[in-house]
Amino acid sequence: MITGTLFVTGTGTGVGKTIVTAAIAALSRSAGRRVAVVKLAQTGVQPGKHSGPGSDTPDLETVTRLSGVTDTHELARFPDPLSPEAAARVSGLPPVDFARAAALIADLAETRDLVLVEGAGGLLVRYDDRGATIADLAPTVLHAMGLPVPDDMDGRVLSELFADGRRVETEAARGSDSDAAVYTAEEEAAIEASLRGLGYIE
Repeated sequence: MITGTLFVTGTGTGVGKTIVTAAIAALSRSAGRRVAVVKLAQTGVQPGKHSGPGSDTPDLETVTRLSGVTDTHELARFPDPLSPEAAARVSGLPPVDFARAAALIADLAETRDLVLVEGAGGLLVRYDDRGATIADLAPTVLHAMGLPVPDDMDGRVLSELFADGRRVETEAARGSDSDAAVYTAEEEAAIEASLRGLGYIE
């Protein structure tokens, strides 16, 4: 069973990130794991309006409905269905605070078995005017936790967020031949059954 922090992203909107997040959360919860889900930015949702014309259902509501996981954390919400950076700019709201996000995820990882972090849009969607992406958040969280960053990891550590000036430690990436299987055959079958039950696969 997977533990630690898992970032869920995709190629764009509507590709199934929330359903995959819910399926992994449901499977982990059913195995007795302590699971938290973080949504960096929810766009296209009007304040106080969760459904109906002009508003999408918030992704974390969908995750909770499908998985039963209630330990959820939404860091920003914007009314316009745009990238988080553009939605923040258009609405006049502050962008996603990646320093806060990295600290929250690092804190959750200390007390939960699994932290799922769902992005908005695709892997390289901008979250702020510096151009920070979810690809940058993963190495930034590792750095915030005092862990080395694999040298082949996408993105960059947002070192400007850290006042301590600590040097970024890196490590050689492990080859795929040496990696242990993430799931047993039984767990893979349970994931597939969960996704099928949600109607995501046939």
